[in-house]
Parts: sequence; structure tokens; C-alpha cells
Amino acid sequence: MSASLLEDELLFLAHSVALEQEAAERLYELADAMQVHNNKPLHDLFLELAGFSERHANEVQVHCQGKALPPLQVWEYSWPDEESPEVVHYSRIHYLMTPEQALQVALEVEQNALNFYQDVAQRTHNTALQQLAEGFAREEAEHVQAVQRRLQFLQKTGMNNTDFDPPHMPA
Repeated sequence: MSASLLEDELLFLAHSVALEQEAAERLYELADAMQVHNNKPLHDLFLELAGFSERHANEVQVHCQGKALPPLQVWEYSWPDEESPEVVHYSRIHYLMTPEQALQVALEVEQNALNFYQDVAQRTHNTALQQLAEGFAREEAEHVQAVQRRLQFLQKTGMNNTDFDPPHMPA
């Protein structure tokens, strides 16, 4: 993470907008993929999670009103890893995954976003940026708790994930 991200409020907001928008876009893509594979429970779950990210992106946009955020190219973002912390990696998704597995992945990326915001809040010397990062971290903590509750409920109820319409795979 770059030192400028830890001190520049506008740069932090630009990262936050991208983080939330990319998370929503990826979740909508995954919802569409699950619909194609007739996995309605995961389609609905990914749509719901995308809605959370989209609402959070809109909340972040409110903080940006009247401010000129720096236009960043993809390579100019300073993420802890190669992609935004809240983006679900395609390699973690499979059309036969269970809702429990999907929620485990969702929990991981929500925790990554929480860690990102907490890290900024702890390391910055800019009071306004610290308050923003702490607020965003609280929001992500709520998301983590919501996913944990869903996961606990799902683990109690159990679910059969038999694929009654498997893809045709030529030998």
C-alpha cells in the first residue's frame, strides 16, 4: 500500500469507490453465471451480495460529492494484492459450488475489505481520512457479520447440491 494512499483523502476515496464498484460488478457477473448454470440459490445469493456492494458504493459516492477524485488507471491502484480486496477471484468460483462455499468466499472478501479499511485507519496520520476509513471499516464489519449469520443459518439447515442438469462434456 502506498504512502500517498495513507495520507491523501481523495486518493483513498478513489480507491474506496473502485473497491465497492468492482465488488458489485464481479458479484453481478457471478450471479449471471449461476443463472446460466441453473443454480438459482447461488444466483439469488450473488444478486443479494451485489446489492450490498452497490449500496455501499453509493454511500461512498456520497462522501465524494463536490470533490474531484483523481482519475486512476488500473495499474495506479495501490491494493494489498493484485486486485481490489473485495473482488471475488474467478478461480474461487465453480458452478456446482454450494451456497455454503459461496458464503465462505463472500466472507473472505468482506473480511479483506474490512482489513483494508482498518489498515488505512491505523496507519494514516490524516485525521479526516482516519475517520472515513473507520466508518467504512464499521460498514464492512456489518457485512462480515451479516455473511456470518447467513453462513451459520445455512450450516444448520443443510442443502443438497445435486446437479440434475450437468453440462455435456465430450470425451
